[in-house]
Formats: sequence, C-alpha cells, structure tokens
Amino acid sequence: MKTLQLGQMQAQYRDKGSGTPVLLVHCSSGSHRQWAFLEAELGGGYRILAPDLLGYGTSTPWPETGNAPADRDLDVVMALIETADRPVHLIGHSYGGALCLDAARLHVERGTGAVASLFLIEPVAFQLLKDSRPKDWQTISGVARNCIDRVGEGKPKQAANAYMGFWLGPLKWRLSPKRFREEVIRTVHKVAHEFRGVFELETTADDYRAVDCPVTLVRGGRSPRPAAAVVDVLTEILPGAQVKDIPSAGHMSPFTHKKDVTALVLGHLARTASRNRSAT
Repeated sequence: MKTLQLGQMQAQYRDKGSGTPVLLVHCSSGSHRQWAFLEAELGGGYRILAPDLLGYGTSTPWPETGNAPADRDLDVVMALIETADRPVHLIGHSYGGALCLDAARLHVERGTGAVASLFLIEPVAFQLLKDSRPKDWQTISGVARNCIDRVGEGKPKQAANAYMGFWLGPLKWRLSPKRFREEVIRTVHKVAHEFRGVFELETTADDYRAVDCPVTLVRGGRSPRPAAAVVDVLTEILPGAQVKDIPSAGHMSPFTHKKDVTALVLGHLARTASRNRSAT
C-alpha cells in the first residue's frame, strides 16, 4: 500500500500493475478489498489504483469529534487521478460513485481531459432528487437524519441499524456476518459525516451536463427506490449514458453479484477502447 498525505490525514491506496489506469472507489463502510474480485479479472494491461477512503481500511480513522473537511475524500480521488500519466477510468460504487461523478465534473470544468470514462454503480448523488424526485428525497432524507441523530446521541448500533437496514433490509442486516456488522458500527460516525456532506452539496443537474466521457450506470432491480431514482436522473442529464440493470441485485451488487459486475466493467472498458480507436 502507498500513502497520500492530506494535511494531518493519510489515505492508503493500492497501486498495482501498469498500462491503462483504472481507479476503483469503494462504498461507505468498505475498503479497497471490495474490488479484489475485479482486480483479478482485469489482469495485465491495467494499472489498478484502489484507495481506502478516509476512516476506512488502513487509512487514518475519521475523528469522532470536530469538523474535518467535507470534501476530503474527493481530495483523495482527485489526487490519485493526478498520479496517472494518462486519462483514468473511474469505477465507483455508492458513495464512491458519487465521488467519481464529482471528480469527473471538476475535471471537465478545468479542461484537463484526465477522466477517460465513468462506470458508476448507483452513485448516491442524492442532492439531485431534491427538486426532481421529492418523494424519493424525503425517503432518503429520513434515513440520513435517523443515522445522523443516532450518532449524535452516542448510539452507533442504532445508527448502523438505520443505515444498513435501509440498504440491505432489516433481516439481511441482522443476519450479516458479525465482523461486518461490528465494522459498520465502528465506522458509522464517518457514514453520518458522508450523509451530511452529500446533503450539503449544492451541485445541480446542470452542473453535470458537461460530463461527456463514456458513462455506464448500473442499477439493481431490487435496490431501494432513491438509489434507482438517482440513476434515472443521471440518465436524463448525462449525454450518451448507458444504463445496465442487474435485475436480481440490490444496492450491494459488487458484493453479491460479482460475476455480473465484472462482465459489465469489462464490456464498458472494451466499448470505451473501441470508441477511442474510432476517434483516432
């Protein structure tokens, strides 16, 4: 693992292989290990960059008190893009997908051409629902407020129940492996911070319209409605975005449907490479 220094915090990241760079950004409560299955399938010809976002894995633990910068994880993604010597394919899931989307937007604004493509699995850009999907906005706002309030009350277990009960369903969450449940409870104060950060974003649909790189959006057929609704909104505003459904999957498809996700990623990378060859 290598280290990124961000002020007083350190982000650890995996840097493996050479060739076309692919940046893999995990979901809340995850780590770079989430993508081990995909690393194996990509094989040679790719340089894999896979961070542990702050508060997770081997990176600096997130402070339980005080106010760390809301965009610090975005700084991690932007810094890793800068380490590459050519345009980077960004692959992100959930919170990681939202970070990839924002990084692509910023690079378009700066005119760098540093982002080759986006592969986003239900990115949680929930701020896009506020005006266009008010019912879905109300639903996810309630989940976020419950999580944030329980963390504020010093009740991490109840906060984790609110958070993961929404994504997995209460029964699946209760039946999850003990080690996984303990890790979510341990880091749920960071999840609450992420909820606050997403809900404080002022970016609108218009801010993303200029993102013109190849985009694949992945949606689970059994995902909670607010997550699917974000994909619907992004489909409307991102030119040429392709939507790929995994009918039997929920929000956690990189964990439950690894073969499906792998096939979609490989197809996305192949289409992007073909498009680039046609353009030259």
